[in-house]
Amino acid sequence: MRNTYKIEQFEIVGNELHFSLNELGEEKQFLPAGQVIVDSDDFSFIYIIEEENQYSYLKIPQKLWPQLVPLLKTEQNPSLKVGNQLIELTDFNDELKTLLFNIEGNDNYGADFVKAVESEFEPILKMELE
Repeated sequence: MRNTYKIEQFEIVGNELHFSLNELGEEKQFLPAGQVIVDSDDFSFIYIIEEENQYSYLKIPQKLWPQLVPLLKTEQNPSLKVGNQLIELTDFNDELKTLLFNIEGNDNYGADFVKAVESEFEPILKMELE
C-alpha cells in the first residue's frame, strides 16, 4: 500500500527550505526518487520517495507554494526533515520547473489549477523568458 505524507510544516534555515514530517514520531527510511508529479484535483505537487521497497508520496499543498518560489529562484533543492534526519529531495527544483512550464496554458490539468499555478509561479515563468 502506497503511503501519502502531507507536508504541513516548513522552516527556512539559512537559505535552505526544510519540509517537516515531525508528526511521524519515528525514523523512516526514505530515499528520494527525484520525480515530481501533480495532483491537480487536490491542488498539490507530489514528490515521489522510495520507502520500504515501494513508492510513497510527499504531498505539497497549495498553501506552501509561496515558499517554493524563492527556492526555485535559488535553484536549490529542499530537504525533508524526519525526526533527526535531513534528506535532500534530489532533482526537486529541475523537476518542478519542468512541470510548471508543462502546466502553463495547458487546460488538461484543469483550468482552475492552471490559473492557480500561473498566478503563484508567475515570477518563475517570467524568469525563463528573460
